[in-house]
Amino acid sequence: MDKPEINEIVANCDSEPIHLLGRIQPHGALLCFDAQGRLIARSANALAWLGSVPEIGEAITDAHLSPLSRQTIRAALADREMTNESVECKGVTGERFDLIMHWSGDTLVVEFEQISLKSPAATQFALFAQRAIQRLQAARHDDVPQLLQAAAEAIRAMTGFDRVMGYRFMADGSGEVIAEAKRDELTPYLQQRYPASDIPQQARRLYVLNPIRQIADVNAQTVAIEPAVHPQTGVPFDLSYSVLRSVSPIHLEYLRNMGVAASMSVSIVRDGKLWGLFACHHMSPYRASHAVRLSSTVLTQVVSILIAQIEAQRRAEADRRIHALRARIAGELAQAESPLAGLVRAAPEIRALVDCEAVALVVDNEVVMLGKPTTASRETLLELAQHVANRHVDQFASACVGETLPQDIAQGLAQGGVAGCLAIQMLGDSRITIVWLRDELVETIHWAGPPDKVVAQGPNGPRLTPRGSFEVWKQTVTGRSRDWTEFDQVAARELRSILQEIALVQMRESERARTTLLATLGHDLRDPIQTINMAMLLMGRGLASGNDTVKRVEGSTRRMQSLIGYILDVSRIRSGMGLGLKRVDVGLRELLESVSEQTRLAYPGMTLDMELAGDLGEANIDPDRLAQAITNLLGNARKHGDTRSPVTLTATLARGEPCIEIRNRLLQKPAEPFERLLDPFKSGSLDNPANRGGLGLGLYIAQAIVKGHDGTLAGRFTNDEAIIRIVLPRESAGAQA
Repeated sequence: MDKPEINEIVANCDSEPIHLLGRIQPHGALLCFDAQGRLIARSANALAWLGSVPEIGEAITDAHLSPLSRQTIRAALADREMTNESVECKGVTGERFDLIMHWSGDTLVVEFEQISLKSPAATQFALFAQRAIQRLQAARHDDVPQLLQAAAEAIRAMTGFDRVMGYRFMADGSGEVIAEAKRDELTPYLQQRYPASDIPQQARRLYVLNPIRQIADVNAQTVAIEPAVHPQTGVPFDLSYSVLRSVSPIHLEYLRNMGVAASMSVSIVRDGKLWGLFACHHMSPYRASHAVRLSSTVLTQVVSILIAQIEAQRRAEADRRIHALRARIAGELAQAESPLAGLVRAAPEIRALVDCEAVALVVDNEVVMLGKPTTASRETLLELAQHVANRHVDQFASACVGETLPQDIAQGLAQGGVAGCLAIQMLGDSRITIVWLRDELVETIHWAGPPDKVVAQGPNGPRLTPRGSFEVWKQTVTGRSRDWTEFDQVAARELRSILQEIALVQMRESERARTTLLATLGHDLRDPIQTINMAMLLMGRGLASGNDTVKRVEGSTRRMQSLIGYILDVSRIRSGMGLGLKRVDVGLRELLESVSEQTRLAYPGMTLDMELAGDLGEANIDPDRLAQAITNLLGNARKHGDTRSPVTLTATLARGEPCIEIRNRLLQKPAEPFERLLDPFKSGSLDNPANRGGLGLGLYIAQAIVKGHDGTLAGRFTNDEAIIRIVLPRESAGAQA
């Protein structure tokens, strides 16, 4: 039988009307009244258990049932709220019953459940439940299995069942026994898995509606409800909330195959969904009283609250860890010059966000892998990034890439041992994709018997029969990784949020930079143009000589060329084009002496002292650009320093690396750190009193030139001195002293 047919049969099983079977278990009787108090149905054993009852269509009179029973039913008919508590009453032959009522639409369902002669008083169970709850709350369990184990032991002690299992549902609908309290001689079921088909969907719905369910004897003959259908609706009576409701024949067959003669289930409901349950089994017919069941329900509700507390504590711990990592990642990304550089600097924190074997940083066509070096190829990761982009999703998670990704990508990942991936992506100026990778986890699942789907013909068409064997059946699962948890995916979303925030800030800064550049260019070009216009006007009127006009025009033109050069340099740097360095081997000492001489000529009033090592050797540099950087730094030292003291230029070889240092005395220590002064659009750059007519771009361009030579530019301020140091890499030096 192929998969579509199996799916259709599963749907048939899921649609079995187990709440409309029209029968009850034989350890009690059932009466149904309409809203006007007329009897509309009764179980076939009602007369035998209860004596005189109304005829169908008649209202209850003093000749019917016991006085307490009549009083209780009449109160419920008059006020729906009077069905909340059970009442102990007697039958025709003196048997004790728990009278339990509920409304099903406009039908009052009245159930008389026989109380065992051996059943202790309800107060005893209430006291036991209270003590059990106090012990659970006081124990402060660290994890859910530990909590469920304590609860299973408490429920077994309270109910007397041979076995109580704490059962948790998995994401695929299957369930796993994570706690068990049992008689010593019984085969353990702890850690065994049960397939989702063991509990059909309609049974799961009833577990949520009615949190407790008891089957007193799997071999007992059920009792029919007469008539079988509601006289107004023509459909069987809805017994979803009934305590005596009969059971699906399939489920009874399932229990017999397990060797179970009686059972009770108590649902663990979280946020309106079936999270798990306590399954109680007995090897012989057995019945827990209504008081015991209520106590078990209350205990399970407390367990549900404690589960929520444990999960909330885990979330809080995860949130604290993610928050700390988030702050560090944001700091690294905010200070970086490019997305890839920032991600590389923040890589340890990015990897720590999510439990994984490796993480890949993909920015456009650049790939940086951290973790296992052979995890996946660059080409595979680029294809994965493109696949995520094509799907138009911000986040993608898979614990089995072979089932969720295109074959070529899945094979490429599998070759590196990758079985699961979690990816986030942000599209903007750059396509940024972060991929956390997990290795294959070969897992052996212990099923409670082979989860085979055996098909048989039933009253509602083909159905799945319950398994006949519950001996441990081992299944080895390959090609999968550990599942990506809720916390993993929250952490991934947090990183994407950081990237979005940084991108927004950078977009605003870029807009501010563009506006500033345009405003600065317009402002600073105005004066040279006005000077040229004035000179030409004066010469035209014969008020200025040709030589004088030429000098003025040449000076203004040089100023305009300098401004345009600055703007072009900044544009090239910020666009990522670089400054286009042309390296040649140049004697470093000669270059520095030439720069110093030109500076002295340009600024006659400036005192510049030089301290150069005897032999600085040759350096493979762009002499014009490096001279431009040093000139900018010397110019800043003159403009912002104490002109009464000299500016000092020193150069040495430190471990073979050329080191150039510029020092000048300060009139006042800057309020901002040196790193902030490297920002080309820092506040106060324009119209600075110490730099009239300047753009405030000199340090920024100098740093870019040094970085273009793979060197470093750093600075610091003491109370009275500024020190800026340029270190070029060893490879820049040719012949070394």
